[in-house]
Amino acid sequence: MAYTGAKSSVLLGIESSFATEATVKYKLPFKSESINHKIETAKSEALLGIRGTKSLVPTKEGAEGSLELEAYPTASGLAFYLALGKSVLMDPDSTPSSGDEYTKITPIDLTADIPSATVQVDHFGQKMKYLGMKVNSLKFSGAVGSIPSISLDLVGKEEVIGAATQGTIVDVDPQPFFFKELILYTDEFVTPTDLYSSIELNIANNLDTDDYRLDGTGKRKTLEAGNLEITGSLDIIFDASVISGEYTKFKNFQDAQLGIKLEKTTGEKLEIFLPRVNFSEMTHDISGAEKIMIKANFTALIPTSGDIIVISDYQNTTGTY
Repeated sequence: MAYTGAKSSVLLGIESSFATEATVKYKLPFKSESINHKIETAKSEALLGIRGTKSLVPTKEGAEGSLELEAYPTASGLAFYLALGKSVLMDPDSTPSSGDEYTKITPIDLTADIPSATVQVDHFGQKMKYLGMKVNSLKFSGAVGSIPSISLDLVGKEEVIGAATQGTIVDVDPQPFFFKELILYTDEFVTPTDLYSSIELNIANNLDTDDYRLDGTGKRKTLEAGNLEITGSLDIIFDASVISGEYTKFKNFQDAQLGIKLEKTTGEKLEIFLPRVNFSEMTHDISGAEKIMIKANFTALIPTSGDIIVISDYQNTTGTY
């Protein structure tokens, strides 16, 4: 019997504290997975009158790798929560259970930690669990003709062979977000634009992955978040309105805004808002007879007030994950 990716699955649970095994409950719509046990070694350099190496010993141990997900509604909100870390229930009409509730996700403050997760990878019955897994970086990608995707670069404490405790499973939604359900805005969801053909958004937590102690374990003690960096890129169709709009802001180094909305006719919705971005590069090369594209790179900056990025997850009406 062959062990194949088609027979594999990935479950995830949020830990109460770093590397404290969680009950796994979220089934992830993954396309690829590369989480593995990692170990550094030290080679004995003893000279014994014999040509060769006497011993190889383990030093630093851990777990790391990546998960590439399709942007299904539930998994999308979960992924951004794991990357940013702070969630709160929003109730616009202040009436509980009226139907307008959603979860607002923002970056953690200086006194909080990025959440850690227990991840179980099931190779058709051969299960491995990974403890203390944190998101070092997240990449959201959306383009014409494709299902939007979210890639997570994960770092954690350890791999354990065996199954995790399984709770009531939150299954994958019936459908992912489609590309035609992805709309981009040049402000806070007021002015849509039909001139963007692809977007990539990167969130980097810059985790300190080298916190090892002389504690007899050889494993990471913590995974503290470093500076938060949010960058991205856009493919924009060359147009007079872009030259007078985004391109002029690039030339004059003026602030812009970016809204990203994923919304299904059945009500599932996720919004990503960057209140202050600067374009650092915009090229408009002519590479052939086809339409001219502007390749734009941007960086999110700290706004005068509020958060550098705000995620609104309308699939989650509890405020927690």
